[in-house]
Amino acid sequence: MRAAKRIEYTKKLLDEIGIGSERLDFFHIAASEAPLMAETAKEMTERAKKLGPNPYRAKLQQESKP
Repeated sequence: MRAAKRIEYTKKLLDEIGIGSERLDFFHIAASEAPLMAETAKEMTERAKKLGPNPYRAKLQQESKP
């Protein structure tokens, strides 16, 4: 599947630039599986909160301070 290959490639890029591949994931969820979609969205939101802000953005903000 092309999408899965693109996700794996993008995860490698995220690791290389220091953002972290754990910030990106790919799920196969049918439209009829609304509870699973809701649970997955909740888990990804919790993961994002746990990981905190984008480390690259924080680094850029520190570098731009006079």
